[in-house]
Amino acid sequence: MNPAGDGAIEVGDPVDGTVTVRAHGAPDAGDLAAALAGATRGAATVLLDLTGVDHFTTEAVAAIIPHLRRPGSRLIVTASAAVEGKLARLGLSGLVAPSTESRA
Repeated sequence: MNPAGDGAIEVGDPVDGTVTVRAHGAPDAGDLAAALAGATRGAATVLLDLTGVDHFTTEAVAAIIPHLRRPGSRLIVTASAAVEGKLARLGLSGLVAPSTESRA
């Protein structure tokens, strides 16, 4: 398991009204909340890419919740198995967008 804060968050430039927020490792919940707040101010749709996350805290989950029903914007979440597992244990598995990749 990664120590808390051993992660990175990147916020892309808006493209056709969509901003991508990409996290890796074990993202800090405060940094994630700040990145999402900034991204939702700049775009109608935010793609939250958590496919590179290997440790996701309950605090990080809580950082996502306020952005799910934000008026005037849409949050789409893609996730790693670690994030999907955490969300499932919390009863929030419906937050993750269905994968478009075939699973072998």
